[in-house]
Order: sequence, then structure tokens, then C-alpha cells
Amino acid sequence: MTISPDQPHRRLLFGLLDRYERGVCFGQPSGWAREPTLFWDERSFPDAFAPEGYELLTTLSAAAAQLEANGCLRIVRHSRGPLRGEPKELRLGSAQLDAAYRAADSLGYFRLAQAFEAISSVASVLSGPGFVFAYFHELVPALRRLDASLLGVSRQRLKLEYPNICRALTAAVALANGVAPAYERIISDRIFGNSKTLSRVRDLTASLLVRMDPRWEGVSQISTADLLEAYGVRRRPALIQCAGRGSLHINGRTYELDDFTPVAHLPESWTEAFVEAATNAGLATVTTVENEYPFLSYIESHGGSAAVGSTGELVVYTGGFPTPALTSALVSLGQRNPQAIFRHWGDADVGGLRILLHLRSRLGRPLYVFRSTAEWIAAECSEGSPLTQTERGALRKMQTEVSGLAGDDIPVLLSLIRQLLQGGVKIEQEHFSESRSPA
Repeated sequence: MTISPDQPHRRLLFGLLDRYERGVCFGQPSGWAREPTLFWDERSFPDAFAPEGYELLTTLSAAAAQLEANGCLRIVRHSRGPLRGEPKELRLGSAQLDAAYRAADSLGYFRLAQAFEAISSVASVLSGPGFVFAYFHELVPALRRLDASLLGVSRQRLKLEYPNICRALTAAVALANGVAPAYERIISDRIFGNSKTLSRVRDLTASLLVRMDPRWEGVSQISTADLLEAYGVRRRPALIQCAGRGSLHINGRTYELDDFTPVAHLPESWTEAFVEAATNAGLATVTTVENEYPFLSYIESHGGSAAVGSTGELVVYTGGFPTPALTSALVSLGQRNPQAIFRHWGDADVGGLRILLHLRSRLGRPLYVFRSTAEWIAAECSEGSPLTQTERGALRKMQTEVSGLAGDDIPVLLSLIRQLLQGGVKIEQEHFSESRSPA
């Protein structure tokens, strides 16, 4: 067996320092309750204590003795029995830490503190809207305290992936600041000058956005793709899925909205024609629906797109949080049709309410609760799932925020939040049944 001269020293120092950086004593100057330890047996060195490992064990033993002499570690020896005087454990105490780090540095060791410093340097120059500022106002001091909790990653992962964490922070802030909707690789090129970088940090970016953007507080089970699409990162051609009446004039041709069965799937590029068609048809009501099957069943139960449109209603599927393109289309509808009533049918939970409030803020007008009312929740509470403590906290915070809003839609919205808290359950809109529930 050929053993590099540096290998034993690297193995012992890196092993002890890795344990220190993962342990509770990391960052503590002294008074460690438990010192990082390598057991001098097959648990820590299975190859050295194997039948053919005598040469490796000898070199490790010599390296340990030299490192102890240099003040880099402490050897604890057996005090009795046949192994008396032989090494039992290798320990790293606070008194040996500086010397161990200096010796490891010369062997190419990368300190966890360096990873913290690199991320802190990036975070300290990033800026954005109020919620981004608030997040980084807490994050930067935490990183300087060697605390990774606000990033939602372990110290071990932070050390291994710190370059990607820096990139994810950069991407999250860029998306929070607002980007023109585009496909992922195009947005990646805008942010990084490389079309593939964002795909490598997609999940990390989404995780950070959830932590910094209050709209996701208490929201569960949203995919990375859906979340990023809410910030303009397109994963597929944007479509407006809707049902109603109207004549769309496109490139010299006319398409009737109610000819599409069961619903229309309109390309984003038709947005202006879509708004014009709905407006000219005498728009009276816009109903946005969070989930696909309730959207389809609502239209089917009302006799199809033509029947829905005959009353001046337009039904639009949001697919959870609406994409920026769909949001812009709804805003245009609101501006062109100030007399129309806008209402939203979503899940009776934190996520559904956040979607409603997001749409309401973008529309700048009342957005009425449809079907998922307090009365429906009270009648169907046996069908619900228990609220978590996080969800309860998010609802209470939302209750305070909504109480400060003006509009004749607010009392119903507040009663919905109160009923969720009182009943202690959340209910998906799929539980709605016209035969047993209020409309």
C-alpha cells in the first residue's frame, strides 16, 4: 500500500475539524460540553484496523503523535487492561482548535467559516422590496454569527454548496424584484449571463423565496415549478384557460370563445384580443377558480361555456397562484370593465386566501369570496384537515392585515378567516357540492 506523506495528517485533522464544524461546539470559544472525537478503533478507521491495515495504522499512529506534539489534538490513552498506554481516542479541544486549523489550512482544508463569509458577502449587497430587505436585515447578522437557520440548510450542506447558495440568493432577489416573464433559460441568462445556471439552483431558489416572501407564509404543497412561475419563470407556453362568450379577432380571423370545448386554451399572445372580446360581449361577472377540476366541473354543471357566457360570466382558471401573464390579463379586464363583479373560488386554507389576496391587490378592487364561505366551512368542517400551528399563526397574521383593508368584500373574507380559526380545519374546494352546500 502506497501512502501519501500528507494523507494521515489530512485524515486526522480533517476528520476532527469536520466533527467540530458539525457539532454544537462550533463557534463556541471554550467550555465545550463534548469535544469532537475520533475513536481509535474500527469505528473511525475501519481500513486501518482491518487485517491488512497494519501499515496504515502505523502511519496514522505516527501522524497522531506528531499532531499532538504540535498542539493540534490530544490523544486519550487506555488507563488499564492489556491496552494500557495505547491510544483510545483522538480529541480536539478548544485549546487545540487554532493550531489544528492552521495545520489543516496548509493541507488545503476549507473552513466552514469561509463559506459563511462568502455567502454573507453576497447577501450584504443584495437589495429588493420591503420583504426582501427585512429578510436580509436578519440574514446577514445571522450569517456573521455562523447561524444558517434562516437559509434552511444544514451547516454541512452550506459548506458543500455555498457557491450554489450564493447563486440562489442572487436569483431569488432578482425574481422578487420582478422580471419580464420568460422561459427559465432566458431568465437565467439575464441574471447570470449563463442560460443553465438557474436550473442548477432551482429548488434552492424556490426555498429561499418561500422564506423571504410573506405571501407563502403558511402555504403548503406548492411545487418549485408553480412557485417560480408566479415570479415570471415560464416552464411552458403561457395559456389562458377560460369559459364564456366573446368574439376574438386574430389576424383577420374570428374565433368564438364558446366554440372551444369544454374550455378555451388561449395563447398569451391573444391576451389583448381576449380582453377585447370579453368586454364587447357585455362582461358582468369574472369568476376565478384556483384548481382545475372545480374549474371544469363548474362549467360543466352550468351547461358549458355558452351557457356560462349567456349570463355575462367569464370563468378563468388560475392554476394556483396566477402567472404574471394571467394576472396582467385579469387586471386589463378589470380596468376595461369597472362595472363587472370579480369573485374568486379557491381552497379554504392559507394558500387559497393568499391567492385571493394576491389577486385582489393586483386588481386594486374588491374580489368577493365565492362558494368557500364561512357558512360552507361550518357545514363541511367534518370533511376538513386539522390546521397546523404554522397555519394558525399565518391566519391570525392575515386576519390583522385584512382588517386594515377597505371594501364591501372584506366582511365576508374576515368571517371566512374567523371560521377557519374557530373550526380549526382547512377544506379543499373539491369538497364543494351544489346539492348540499350554499352557493
